[in-house]
Amino acid sequence: MLVIGYGNSLAGDDAFGFYAAQKLVGLELPEYVAVKYIHQLMPEHAEEIAEYDLLICIDAEVSGNHGELRCRLINTDDLHDTGTAAHDYTLESILLLARQLYGKLPEVHLITVSGKNFLTSDRLSPEVEIRIPDVIENVFSIINTKKHLLGLPVIM
Repeated sequence: MLVIGYGNSLAGDDAFGFYAAQKLVGLELPEYVAVKYIHQLMPEHAEEIAEYDLLICIDAEVSGNHGELRCRLINTDDLHDTGTAAHDYTLESILLLARQLYGKLPEVHLITVSGKNFLTSDRLSPEVEIRIPDVIENVFSIINTKKHLLGLPVIM
């Protein structure tokens, strides 16, 4: 299982996934759960993603009410080419690349929070920062659900 939080740590709420993943790194997770926080998804992440059975991505989004939390399972059968350019890779384009190059995709969950401020700043807005514990709870819930399906003990 892999958890990736991403976002620009100097662009206000865009850094939400980055900071949420940093908090997860400090928690006790099972040995088979890897967590990383990155500035942005890049093509080289496709190989790593293809190695896992479960991927949880944490990101900020522009749409929705400020601080709105959304958790969704990505239907990887419906992925389509988004025609990305350099410095504009999306989760969808990296997943497509993983499938095209390595013939495998994990189950993918996306957890997002709607941001308020995406201007130059090294701080999250209060409406967004307050959602980090909720995101962590959702990550543990997804991990525990997957573990339950595999017959493994759950974590708290």
